[in-house]
Amino acid sequence: MQLVAGTAKVSEVEAYAGNILIDACGPILSPAEILRQMIYLPPLPKDIEATPIHIRKHQLADILRVHIPTSTGLELAESIGFMIRQGYVHRNPVNPSTWQRIYAPGATDSSHAAVQLGSTVVGLSGVGKSTAVERALALFPQVVTHERFPGLIGSVRQLLWLKVDVPQSGKIKELVENFAIATDSALGTNYADQLLSNSNKKGGTLANQWLQMIFCHFPGLLILDEIQNLFKIERKAVREAAARRRVAQRPALRVADDEAVKLILTLTNTTKIPVLASGTPDGIEALGSRMSTIQRLVTAGFHRIPHAVSAEDDFFRNRLFPQLCKYQWQPDSLEPSDELRHLLHELSGGIFRICMALWIHAHRRSFERGGRQLLLDDFRYAAANALAPLQPAVKAILSGDPRLQLQYEDLLPAKFAYW
Repeated sequence: MQLVAGTAKVSEVEAYAGNILIDACGPILSPAEILRQMIYLPPLPKDIEATPIHIRKHQLADILRVHIPTSTGLELAESIGFMIRQGYVHRNPVNPSTWQRIYAPGATDSSHAAVQLGSTVVGLSGVGKSTAVERALALFPQVVTHERFPGLIGSVRQLLWLKVDVPQSGKIKELVENFAIATDSALGTNYADQLLSNSNKKGGTLANQWLQMIFCHFPGLLILDEIQNLFKIERKAVREAAARRRVAQRPALRVADDEAVKLILTLTNTTKIPVLASGTPDGIEALGSRMSTIQRLVTAGFHRIPHAVSAEDDFFRNRLFPQLCKYQWQPDSLEPSDELRHLLHELSGGIFRICMALWIHAHRRSFERGGRQLLLDDFRYAAANALAPLQPAVKAILSGDPRLQLQYEDLLPAKFAYW
């Protein structure tokens, strides 16, 4: 989303006053306002009898768009708003030191000390980390165009946030390429072509050149998703051998490309651009093996998004399950019950993405057998067939047994009891 900004406004926070970069973020929202804007519940199914089954099969996808913020999701949204605004305090364009920093890297700021801001989001695959981040980012425009800007003639496009996935290779060149492509997509620039025209350039050089290109767009927050891709994992055979030896500790992860990890330090330590890292427990733990890195990625918050450890989990029982039961595309509704809730947890391991998949495939099974109502056996059939490859991992999660979980690269950290 792009907006056109006006002039600087009066701010309730003294450090934010007179800074058009912070004004572009909009008003600081209360927790209740954040929750209202983050939640998304698609329209409930209607006219079921009159809707052919082949149409209902496509309507099922609405369940994947449901987003109900957790308390951690709210905290994450507040951290993101905090980081973006605070990261602009020392970059007020009315201050000459801001331009000195852009044109002469390393220059100091005489008005406000630049702070290092980082935050981390951790959770098992499927618990909704990326969705929580994206819903929080949606509270802000990604690009704001300033028709008038201090110290410059002409307009300036401010890049409030930029989110990329760490490439599976973990290599810095591909990471910078992802950053450049995402920048071009947001701003309409051609930085990727400029950077990648010479394939012989080293990754660190490309990273520095990309940073120089985007400084004039005043990036507010950089988000690195799938942070675990920075590290190499042991082969499955090695993990299974450890499990057979009843070893309850995972073989250590190795850095795939040290330059990629150093880029995170450069972002937080040198450029002072706030950074948010999101990933599975194994990746976050691997970052934690370097104190210099992890300490910079928790200064603005450490956000642990858990799965539902039981069917009695407060979020699962009182918020997610009741909403799911409202989304039924059969003429006769299956009433919410403790039995259904416990079955859904048993078949999903409390992983929210798997819950949604079960809901969809149970409907498909119900359609196939010509029923008018979902049955508990439809969920069992969906788990045993359409979602069969997931069931060993689900059982490992439910077991709580590290030896079983060690077979999966992203289920269990080696040292820290996150769960």
